[in-house]
Amino acid sequence: MRSTNTVSLVLASLLLVPVASSCVAVAAVGAGVLVGQKVLDDNVYLGQLTTDANRTWAQTKTTLSHMSLKPVDANNEVRRAIADIDGSKVTVVVETYDLNRSQIRVSATKFGFSSSETARVVFERITADLDRSTHSGE
Repeated sequence: MRSTNTVSLVLASLLLVPVASSCVAVAAVGAGVLVGQKVLDDNVYLGQLTTDANRTWAQTKTTLSHMSLKPVDANNEVRRAIADIDGSKVTVVVETYDLNRSQIRVSATKFGFSSSETARVVFERITADLDRSTHSGE
């Protein structure tokens, strides 16, 4: 069981390494939660997940609170959270994508410029935490 989770996380990590800012990687990752991922031109990481929006939103807030030394500004009505992580302003939006599926958008800015690396790290951490929490009960 442990090796399946490790393989899923490794595969998810490989899918998340963008070749260019408009790169698209779509694949079913073992038993992972990530279905597809895209990096938009403005360095926004967009991902479709196999978890419903409520679960994704709850995990997003938990992950951001662990990554930020400051309180997270979370708006539950629109499922948008803003956090200060390593000096960058990170914004995460969770939306319903389909039945029992969700979509997250992660962007980050530092000194007024997009911070692609921070957005990527936060995106990967949220999806890894979701994957871990989804498969820990099996």
